[in-house]
Amino acid sequence: MPSVDLTDTATLSGGTSDATGTITFTLYGPDPTPASNSEDDCAPANLVDTASADVNKGADGASYDSSPAITVNEPGTYHWVASYSGDNNNKGSESTCGADGENPVVIAPHISVVKSATDKTDEQVLRNGGTATWSIQVINDGDSNLSNVVVTDALAPGCARTSADIAGLALMKPAPDPSGTITYTCTLANVTASFTNTAVATGTPEVGGDVTAEDTSHVTVINPAISVSKTPHTQTVAFAGTVTFTIAVKNTGDATLTDVHVTDALAPGCARTKAEIPQLASMAPGDELSYSCTLANVTANFTNVAVAIGTPPVGGDVSANDSAAVTVGPPPPPVTHPAISIVKNPKSQTVTSGGTATFTITVTNTGDVALTDVTVTDPLSPNCNRTIGTLAPGASTSYTCTRPNVTASFNNVAVVTGKAGATTVTAQDTAPVTAKAKPFVPKKVVPKVVSHKRPKATG
Repeated sequence: MPSVDLTDTATLSGGTSDATGTITFTLYGPDPTPASNSEDDCAPANLVDTASADVNKGADGASYDSSPAITVNEPGTYHWVASYSGDNNNKGSESTCGADGENPVVIAPHISVVKSATDKTDEQVLRNGGTATWSIQVINDGDSNLSNVVVTDALAPGCARTSADIAGLALMKPAPDPSGTITYTCTLANVTASFTNTAVATGTPEVGGDVTAEDTSHVTVINPAISVSKTPHTQTVAFAGTVTFTIAVKNTGDATLTDVHVTDALAPGCARTKAEIPQLASMAPGDELSYSCTLANVTANFTNVAVAIGTPPVGGDVSANDSAAVTVGPPPPPVTHPAISIVKNPKSQTVTSGGTATFTITVTNTGDVALTDVTVTDPLSPNCNRTIGTLAPGASTSYTCTRPNVTASFNNVAVVTGKAGATTVTAQDTAPVTAKAKPFVPKKVVPKVVSHKRPKATG
């Protein structure tokens, strides 16, 4: 506490007007038991100092002031004892310890204010445009009542309070009295820049000038941001080929981002977390990284999007995305297996020379693609030639044909051809025919009738 100068005044009465001598003023304190009234309060152990006054105005009602002033540095109750030395015409006298009006009380008024974030720290972090919230505690931690306590806060006017807002500020008794501590919360909205604000508490003690205290609290405003690029932004790949991307992630804000991760719905192999890239666990402002990734067996055009997400110290996650278009070349022509078969039945037959051979021919598309210009030729049995045309995969057609006037055995071959684009397929089947001679039929003899006319008679 600041030092305090104490003085005393003694009045001599009942003496002569020409009294002389000296008044000694003795100060004791601070009283260790101010609630009691005991001569021990003025024991030598409690002596502070002495002052004096020369008696030169008589002792019949004259007052004398102590000199010099006695300086004290501790609060508490003090006791003055005034002692008159006497002279030839006046006896000495002394006041009693604890006499009325001789017990000055030295006070040490004090006030404290604590301004902190709601988590009791001196600093809080906000997203740009956010609301700062504080807890303000005002404490009368002196030994004197404080009245008309007010709190001001230049940069956060909403934190100012008077007794009109909080009735308890009108009179705060020294703590730990319940009235000696007052706590409240306050806010400042739409904070767009970092700042340090100061709460000032002021109170009026019972005597002396106002006491005051202040406390500061810092607010940091952050602007978290992240960027991601996926390159090349366009590329062409052969059908069923593999595309390759480069993904770059950067912390473009002013706050550290944690648990950064990349997702890519259409190219899952491009997703990354801190498990694959430890640097993604925490990225300071300006940190960046890149990596390559692929997607195999691409068969259709698509535009995929890489999304980077990071968690700032406060507020929701920040994210960014970038897209990359992929064009797929035409698919190769399908691999086909054109094939055809021909069956000519019966596999063998015998006809009488000059007779007619009869055949059944069946043509089947045994491949997996349609055949066009399907034609059957049979050089030895021209009647079996056919133009069938188009035959679908698995389709079959049959017909009957003949070879008349077979006079000699022959090895009959039917040949079928068809086309699948530029490819010609062919097949053949053989059906031997045996010609046999006609059976010998003896010539039928017609007997000649001979006339048996009776001869004419002659004489």
